[in-house]
Amino acid sequence: MLLSFLHRFRMKYISLFLLFIFSVAVYSQDKPPGIKDTVLLNEVTVSAPNKTERLRLNPIKSEVIDVTQSLDKATNIQNLLNNSPGVRLRNTGALGATTDVIINGFSGRSVKLMRDGIPLDYLGSGFGISKIPVNSLERIEVYKGVLPAEIGIDALGGAINLVSRQFYRSEWQVSFERGSFNTNIATINGLHRLNNRLSVGVYAFGNYSDNDYTARGLPYLDESTGQNTYIDARLFHNAFKQYFAEAFLNIDNVRWADLLQFRLTSLALHQQIQNDFTTRDRAFGAVYRTEKAPLIPSVTYKKAFAGGKINTTQFAVYSRINTLFVDTLKNTWYDWKGAAHPTVSGSEIGSAYTSHPSKNGVESDFSNFIYRGWVSYRPVSSHAFTFNIVENHLVNTRDDEADPLQKKSILYNRLIVGVGHEGRFFRDRLSTIAQVKSLSYHTDGETTDYVTLEKRKRSVTKQGWSFSLSAKYDIAPRLLVRASFENTFRLPDQEEIFGDNTFVVPNADLSPERSVNYNIGLKFYKNNTYNFEVNSYFRNTRDLIKLKELNQYQGMFLNLEKVKGYGIEFDGYYTFFDRLKVMGNVTYNEFRYNGSIDEINDVHYQDARISNMPFYYGNLGAEYVWKELFGKENKLKAYWNYSYVHQYYLDFIERQFEPDGFLGLFGKTQIYTDRVIPVQQHHTVGATFDMGVSGNDRVTLGLEVRNLFNADIYNNFKIQSPGRSFWAKVVYLIK
Repeated sequence: MLLSFLHRFRMKYISLFLLFIFSVAVYSQDKPPGIKDTVLLNEVTVSAPNKTERLRLNPIKSEVIDVTQSLDKATNIQNLLNNSPGVRLRNTGALGATTDVIINGFSGRSVKLMRDGIPLDYLGSGFGISKIPVNSLERIEVYKGVLPAEIGIDALGGAINLVSRQFYRSEWQVSFERGSFNTNIATINGLHRLNNRLSVGVYAFGNYSDNDYTARGLPYLDESTGQNTYIDARLFHNAFKQYFAEAFLNIDNVRWADLLQFRLTSLALHQQIQNDFTTRDRAFGAVYRTEKAPLIPSVTYKKAFAGGKINTTQFAVYSRINTLFVDTLKNTWYDWKGAAHPTVSGSEIGSAYTSHPSKNGVESDFSNFIYRGWVSYRPVSSHAFTFNIVENHLVNTRDDEADPLQKKSILYNRLIVGVGHEGRFFRDRLSTIAQVKSLSYHTDGETTDYVTLEKRKRSVTKQGWSFSLSAKYDIAPRLLVRASFENTFRLPDQEEIFGDNTFVVPNADLSPERSVNYNIGLKFYKNNTYNFEVNSYFRNTRDLIKLKELNQYQGMFLNLEKVKGYGIEFDGYYTFFDRLKVMGNVTYNEFRYNGSIDEINDVHYQDARISNMPFYYGNLGAEYVWKELFGKENKLKAYWNYSYVHQYYLDFIERQFEPDGFLGLFGKTQIYTDRVIPVQQHHTVGATFDMGVSGNDRVTLGLEVRNLFNADIYNNFKIQSPGRSFWAKVVYLIK
């Protein structure tokens, strides 16, 4: 074990030494949205695509959502992502709910989340997709399959990069949103430039919601008659509140740095828990969880050398996050009308270790250090070599399940080192990106059997390689073809291995996920006018990790031995007369189970669809803009979005019992089961009004109605999501 540690120590610091010799990654400085890089040569202006357009034309396939175009809408990040092709989000409720992301057939932790290219681990759950207001982001980058060299993570099926708002001059934006279920969302973001080298700024938001929407079909015992019935009732213990605040100091345009940024982040949340892990069979009335991190320091350094041929970015952060899960209400149970009843129990969920007389719940402390270094060397304009390293050191100190008065620590170290080459050939018509990554992790910890409470010490070290090749060829000025291949490897994270001390049971025997992926697509486009794409993907995956429910209270991450399949997606939009924009997309996935270590069920479920996974879904939308309405600087926008998700099953269904018809989309299933999530369709309508006020300041007003026809919408375990809701938002931009 000592030799293993020394090996990792040596590898890390050799890598750091190389970073400062070569110095880190291609840094393409973002410009404000819609502004292009321009160079004036002999009165001829040459325009280059901005950052968003460059990403959309990259050899690596990505969807880039320009969030600045939606800052005036009373919408959220989940809706923006759900309207993107190949992407589907599912969560267990409203504001602050746990969210599962699906990209091209992969879901869960096979899809990684980042903030500004850094894994979100260091922020806990305080910066989740269901929590971040749209006004906190500049854009969302959705990578499908192969990831850029500068992103040092081990995603199997793709990644989502949440890019923070960018300010280049003194500018402030304040917003407030009010919605159904007593939801309130406030943001303030901005930068104040002290001089041409110093600036200070803030990113901050606060959320609160009762989340007390009506759920249908809740079990209810009428004690006067002894009859079990089903009722519709409002959720009564589902509130969520949170704050996130970040202050930063920028030193830029100095001889020794293009940018040196210091950040201090603080966050906290309080979340009531209304029901158990996968069902609403029981209501809870006093269970809740908290999370807090009083101060998270981080530093970013960027610099170009040798006339721009060498670029470097360095980032380091240390966070310490405290979480508390409280289930201490004794001898009481709640019905779905919110009434309390006497019973004999140690707690509502019934876990003995949550009700120790001297403990106020289950406590965990996460200490997380992340270092990322990125270097790029571009000897000529058509070739670049990159080197990237990401080191993650995590210590989780938590209450012991067997003895709540004792603590136990779990160590999780992860190291990812990657090298890459970017090239352009044939007069820049062919672009390629080749990459190789080394991925390794080491864990030390103690697991406890949740039945016998027997302790087991586990130490695991594993290492693997990932390599990929992506290419893009410009067939014509507005027509391109893209293709990629990767043999990839994903490491299980600490929660998958050791659980979360409450709802997720440990599984120290998890193996890393492995997959061979192919992507090919065709794109026909004209910027700001039309875009039509078709993309297909093929996956051959071993040891896919999925969360499997063990009972109504807990689940465990398990390996599915083999999964094979393919998918195809169509996406397009067209803008008429610079006023009307019509868009749509559709996705079909055919991923099937091809064997596991479970020999008993292997024959029955061979070639069955992956359970609890939507396989056919799509969106339609339209947007119309009235310009110079009631004033030259004013603009009115109205929009409509429609979403469709085909029915899918919570459990494996033998292929012979699937519905007949084309791709299994028509006909009826050959067996009866209520473990099915039915067809879901919902509509969203909204409008915004943008008007100028004094000077360059602007005010926008937004209104939105979600789930217009109050349809039943469910998450991945058939827990109902909110029905119809109304939202209003005001944004004030100060320049």
